[in-house]
Amino acid sequence: MSESGPVATEVAAPRRKDASMSLLVDVMTRTVDPSYAEAARQRAERGDDSGRGTRGRTALAVVAMVALGVLLSTAWLQARGTRPAGVLAREQLAAEIARQDASAGALQRSNAKLLGQIEAERRRQLELGAASSLADQVADLAMVTGASAVRGPGVTVTLDDASSANSAGGDGDPRSQQSSDDGRVLDQDLQLVVNGLWDAGAEAIAINGQRLTALSAIRSAGEAILVDYRPLSPPYTISAIGSPDTLQTRFSDGPGGRDVQYLKDNFGVQASIAASKNLLLPASAGLDTRRAKALSPSPKVSTSPTSTSPTSGKSRATPTRPQETP
Repeated sequence: MSESGPVATEVAAPRRKDASMSLLVDVMTRTVDPSYAEAARQRAERGDDSGRGTRGRTALAVVAMVALGVLLSTAWLQARGTRPAGVLAREQLAAEIARQDASAGALQRSNAKLLGQIEAERRRQLELGAASSLADQVADLAMVTGASAVRGPGVTVTLDDASSANSAGGDGDPRSQQSSDDGRVLDQDLQLVVNGLWDAGAEAIAINGQRLTALSAIRSAGEAILVDYRPLSPPYTISAIGSPDTLQTRFSDGPGGRDVQYLKDNFGVQASIAASKNLLLPASAGLDTRRAKALSPSPKVSTSPTSTSPTSGKSRATPTRPQETP
């Protein structure tokens, strides 16, 4: 039987009480991971400038942020200063309408000048032919039909939109726009006033310089009022030639005056009536001679524009000389 030597026994070290919390202990005691610390030590031994890349990246980030701020500021300013496309389109349309209206006005003045020259030559030819009575008859017919300018005493009726109609409806709210329309002068309001003046004895009428004839039409297109297809803007000045003694009184006491008073009392429409000793109404630019034939001598025609115009006595309107026509 062999003898065995003494057997060495190794006693295990006692377990630390905080062994289960070794991860937390490492986090608290080692603020830098060993691998990062080793890499930093090696860079220090090689003499590398570790801050250069960091400073470069920081400068690049600052430049990028400044550029982004400039772009955002520019976009905000452009968005703030840019108006909606509808507003720009409306302004362009209004400018084009004003330009075309000015062009049409220049053409109308040129047409009136040419009409005056034609009238002067026609009268001269009639007088040369020893037909002075025929020349007077043509002058009377031209005055009644609106083919020539006339001058004489009469009244001026001025209508304008209510002050509430000018201030309301500008905020784009359809409800305020609807309420403001009640204070606007409509085409039918001008029709009532014009018919009232004819009924009171007017012999010639013009609205804002547009002479009315038997073929004239007063209508609306949107918010604009057209007289013989020419757009008018408020205030609307209705000039009528007639007897200065009776025209204003008969109009004020008649249906035309009552209609004007109704508009003032119920809708705030601004209206005024004034007498004038010398009104000049231009010739109508919408009359064209399409057919003509020789007529036998006939009695002198009446100067009343319509059979319903209650005129009496001598006409107050007199034809103007062609060179005086504006």
